[in-house]
Amino acid sequence: MVNFVKRLSLRVKMLTAALLALLLILLLAILLRGEELTPAAALELTGIERSALPRAPVLGEDDAWTPAAAGDGFAEALSSDGYALSVHPATSQIELLDRLSGKRWLSNPSEEQLAEETVQGALLDNLKSPFVLTYVKTEGKDQTIRQLANVSTKGIAVSYRKSDDVLQANYDYADLGLSFAIQYELTERGLKVRLPADGAREEGGFAIFSIDLLPYFGAAATSEDGYLFVPDGPGGLIKFDVERVGLSRGYIHQVYGSELTNAGNWSRSGERRENIAYPVFGLKSGGDAYVAVLTRGGDAAVINAMPPGLKSSRYSVHSAHLFREEYLYLIGRGATPIRSVQKERLELDREVEYRFLRGEEADYVGMAASYRDYLEAEGRLGERLQPVENIPLYLKLMGGNYEEAFGGIRYAAATTFPQAAEIVGELRDRGVASMNVVYYGWQHEGDHDLFDRLPIEPALGGEEEAKRFIGKMDEYGFPVLFEDDFVWMNESESVLSGKNNGIRGIDGTVFLDEDWFIAKPERTVAMAYETIRGLKEIGVSGILYNYIGEMVFNDYKSGDVTTRAETAGIYRGLLDYTRDTLGMAGVYRGNDYAIGGAGFIAMLPNESSYDFMVDETVPFYPMALHGHVDYTFGDGNLRNNVEDEFLKAIEYGALPSFFLSYEDSRKLRYSPSSYLFSSQYAKWLDRIETEYEAFQQLAPVYGQRIADHAKLEEDRYETVYEDGTKVVVDYGDGMFHVQKGAKPSGR
Repeated sequence: MVNFVKRLSLRVKMLTAALLALLLILLLAILLRGEELTPAAALELTGIERSALPRAPVLGEDDAWTPAAAGDGFAEALSSDGYALSVHPATSQIELLDRLSGKRWLSNPSEEQLAEETVQGALLDNLKSPFVLTYVKTEGKDQTIRQLANVSTKGIAVSYRKSDDVLQANYDYADLGLSFAIQYELTERGLKVRLPADGAREEGGFAIFSIDLLPYFGAAATSEDGYLFVPDGPGGLIKFDVERVGLSRGYIHQVYGSELTNAGNWSRSGERRENIAYPVFGLKSGGDAYVAVLTRGGDAAVINAMPPGLKSSRYSVHSAHLFREEYLYLIGRGATPIRSVQKERLELDREVEYRFLRGEEADYVGMAASYRDYLEAEGRLGERLQPVENIPLYLKLMGGNYEEAFGGIRYAAATTFPQAAEIVGELRDRGVASMNVVYYGWQHEGDHDLFDRLPIEPALGGEEEAKRFIGKMDEYGFPVLFEDDFVWMNESESVLSGKNNGIRGIDGTVFLDEDWFIAKPERTVAMAYETIRGLKEIGVSGILYNYIGEMVFNDYKSGDVTTRAETAGIYRGLLDYTRDTLGMAGVYRGNDYAIGGAGFIAMLPNESSYDFMVDETVPFYPMALHGHVDYTFGDGNLRNNVEDEFLKAIEYGALPSFFLSYEDSRKLRYSPSSYLFSSQYAKWLDRIETEYEAFQQLAPVYGQRIADHAKLEEDRYETVYEDGTKVVVDYGDGMFHVQKGAKPSGR
């Protein structure tokens, strides 16, 4: 009996030791997986700060000012060598004089122009106002019904304050308990118009929903020579001389896309329009133009372009600034969602900088150059690209992905690391002298569990073969980036829960698209930090990030809301950290907050959204970026229209890109990478060789800015670079030619 007890005791001890060992192993696994790194610690380690957004000071009673109107009814308020700003005391309309051109820019149509209007009532009152206020009730029923007010609304009190640099118009609706301020400030290039957050008050039963700022600034008649510029895709023109029939809405789109957490505005798999990637709009009228940049609060703004017949007889473009979001509130599982309005106001300044152009600069090319100047002055564009002897080909290689099989998961390898080296070698033998390689599907089990990335998938050769491949590419001088997604997580396939790690909508619930949730920006940084450490050890040159360059959002977590602007700031910091640690960082689509930290933009928008309003697509955004950042359009083997899309890349200064695999793409048909419908490299070698030879003609202008662009005739376009090189693309003939010329002097 004693021996039995001893044996039992020994077995218990052994079992206990085994359990402790198992617990230690599990703990070690957790530590290795990175869960010990909290999001807050990750921000500290990467040096990313969630800094408070700047607030403009509001002028007080000591700065009260009473304007004295001149004969035309306007009183001069601010003056500089280049501009003079006057205000109409009764209506608060403004007039800006461009001293260089003599052009007078009006915030609203003149009395003579108003006499020709056919609209009446509220629409006519809006035409006379420098703003349109949209407000909602805060209590009771009908809280989503939006009501409008303007400077003519009964009960408004308008007053002015002025400092040496700023004119501030205060608007107080005593009956509504609402008040706000608009500030004006002259700049070297024009005018800043601001809605200071600290100037808004809500002290009654109503709340500010949005404010349309200078909705008719520079509004033009159909008889004028010009167009509106809107940030549709690479850029869109709405021409004044086009007859329009059957339009109902105009161009109305939120910068960076609609707030996806609020009303199911976005889906991982759904179709969507070309979201606005850069908060810019403009107007050309005769020999004068302006480009307007939303310098603060653009992530919470909507850009509106209106044709004649909707709200007036004139063309107009402006920004509407959201103080609150509308969302769908789920009262229970299976119940119909109820539409509601956010209770807490988004506390941030809104600011628009109008930059004026004249003469030869007064067109979309001049607008793009002015926007580029702004980005460069703000340190958001990055250094100039160095000249190259050979144009770089962006070679994307699909390693593979997971597929479900026999009730489990298995990895389908499409390109192992040795096979990747073989592909690169064959392309070099065919004359492709410069490549940047982007490797997909390297994670353990592909993107089945994107939290558990490492070790590198064994079916591809694991870490040893990855190092050997990267070492070979280093010998060639070819950087290797790994593609990854640190934003979308599948709750059913990951140890991370949406409850603790996913962003929340206004109603407090975690935003879910089926089983997928969006990681909080801080959690994205934590996962990326751990991955960067692992990839640095094997020599990876950078990361191509999915989603962070194309999507921002609010996170309405209790007591500590992360705004879209803060999300963009965190993503920008992650790109900077990646570039500083590995050497390169890339993004898809390239929202403007990302371009300073990203040396490469994949799938840059190059087509319009085919809005009825847009008459011509122009390369505004490529013109702002070229010479500072690499960008590609669609991959050469995945095009819908092979020749036209190839020529568009030539016209817009994009780099060649192909997305290949060693094995036939059918091997991936049951995986999430089934979108690669034709990727086997052997089938595309001839096409790649031919296209690369064509793109090589653009190697001399790789690091240059685009100086000019024009439509020569139907289907024929010309792009001019800094040194005078001209690239003429003829879509009708399917040809292009490059001509070295004298340096242009006009711009």
